[in-house]
Amino acid sequence: MIPDNNIENILESMQGKRVLVVGDLILDHYLDGKVDRISPEAPVPIVSLEKKCERWVLGGAANVARNIHSLGGIPVIAGVIGEDREGEILKRLLFDEGVDTYAVISDPARPTTSKTRIIASGGHQVIRLDSEVTDPISESVAQDIISRIEETASELDAVVLEDYNKGVLVPGLISRIISISRSEGIPVAVDPKFINFFEFNGCTLFKPNRLEISRALGRVITTIDEAAIAGNQILERLSADAVLITLGEEGSILCRKDRDPFYRPTAARHVFDVSGAGDTVIAVMALSLASGLPLDDGVRISVFAAAATCAEPGVYAVKPDDIMREVDRYSRQKNVDRG
Repeated sequence: MIPDNNIENILESMQGKRVLVVGDLILDHYLDGKVDRISPEAPVPIVSLEKKCERWVLGGAANVARNIHSLGGIPVIAGVIGEDREGEILKRLLFDEGVDTYAVISDPARPTTSKTRIIASGGHQVIRLDSEVTDPISESVAQDIISRIEETASELDAVVLEDYNKGVLVPGLISRIISISRSEGIPVAVDPKFINFFEFNGCTLFKPNRLEISRALGRVITTIDEAAIAGNQILERLSADAVLITLGEEGSILCRKDRDPFYRPTAARHVFDVSGAGDTVIAVMALSLASGLPLDDGVRISVFAAAATCAEPGVYAVKPDDIMREVDRYSRQKNVDRG
């Protein structure tokens, strides 16, 4: 296994790997202002919007693609947007981040999934407004996605299935993508949510968090040992190659058949914001699979990547330099602890 202080070699091997991300595209919309009084019309705060208060950020599967690009990979994305202003903004942001949008399908029957957050001084969220339709996509839209994936499959090094339960990853589409990928020898990494949790049979890597796996199995996962038992159960049920359970401040644990679980504690020292940490982890793991790296090394990289993301305000696309900074910080802290 490569020592922590040589992680730069692993990051270099990820450069230029072509990764397809399939899933729910989300546009995060922010309006910044300040609150200094309560409305006389109702007991609600009045937000005075600031100049240049409006900003848009890639979310959901789009944020995974953004992380793949920032880490040096070549992201391709497949998903659905509406024929609306938000869809145009989302595609433009993807283009600006170097993401190939050939497999993004416009569907006039549904809006682009967007979340508008009104943020007051100090980063306090006043309210969130969601615009979405979470019904399953139509068979014709699913077939359009499959057709475009088939056209580009031979050029891919890995596939990510990123589910936010917004209706894109329907069971038929999931099984077809995994089948296509397996036939081409392409590894498939999955970041699940509850509705389709057990639909990813035959994937390479399955990455739930503690809450998701607790809900799926109907019991609370408290300890690391309990997480290992749960991971092995999911491993067998899905016939997956590996299950990686992220445990928040406790790190993560990797389970594989006929091997002892590999546990890695968190590397986070300064947690500013956990938003997007899961997207960062699946991006790193997908690039690790694309590079043919041992999964243990991918997990070690992902822990440092998550620490870098959590150290930044808002959703952040981690870069190799950020990871190296966290490695250096972690190594120096270990030396202090030993001294």
